[in-house]
Amino acid sequence: MPTPNALDNFLKLFGGDAAADEQQAAQFHERFVSTRPEDNHFDNGTYQKAVAEHVATMPNDQFQQAAKNAIAQAPPQERQDLLASLLGRLGGAGGVAGMIGGLASGSGGGAGGGLDQIAKMLGLGTTDPRQMSNDDAAKVINYARNEHPEVIQQTVAEKPWFVKAMGNPVVMGALTVAAAKLLQNMSRRRN
Repeated sequence: MPTPNALDNFLKLFGGDAAADEQQAAQFHERFVSTRPEDNHFDNGTYQKAVAEHVATMPNDQFQQAAKNAIAQAPPQERQDLLASLLGRLGGAGGVAGMIGGLASGSGGGAGGGLDQIAKMLGLGTTDPRQMSNDDAAKVINYARNEHPEVIQQTVAEKPWFVKAMGNPVVMGALTVAAAKLLQNMSRRRN
C-alpha cells in the first residue's frame, strides 16, 4: 500500500529541508481532507488544527485579503453556505436554513443581539449571507479567526475547499504546521 510512503514523502517535504512546490502542496491538501481509505494515514484532525494555528499567526490584512479572494471565487451556493454556517456559529443560531431566513429578515437568526452587535462592531452592510459583500464576508471571517478560532477550525473541517481557495501560501503554511505536529506526535509515541 503506497499510503505510508506518501506520508513519509509529505513529512520529508514539509517537515524537513526539502522544498515543496504548489502542485505537491495541492495534492497533500487533498490527501488530508480526503475520506478515502488509502488516505487514512493523513490525519484530518491534525490538519484542521494546523490550519487554525497557521491562520491565527497571519497578519490581519494578509488573512483578510486571502479570505476575500477565497469568497470571491467561491460558487454562490458554497459561499452562502460557508457564510451562513459561520454567522450561525458566531450568532449562536441553529441550522443553515433557519440562519438564512433569520438573517434575511434581520432577526439575527434567533441569535438575539449577538450577531447584531458583531455586525455593528465590524461595520457590516448586512448579515444576510446572500447579500454580503466580499469585504464584509472577509471581515466576518477575520473576526471569527481572531475571536473564535474554534469556529474557523469547524469551518475548515466542514468546508475544506475554503483553505485551498485562500491560496497556496495558506495551504503551504498549514501543511508545514501539520508536518510539525505529526512529527511531534511520532516522537512522543517513540518515547
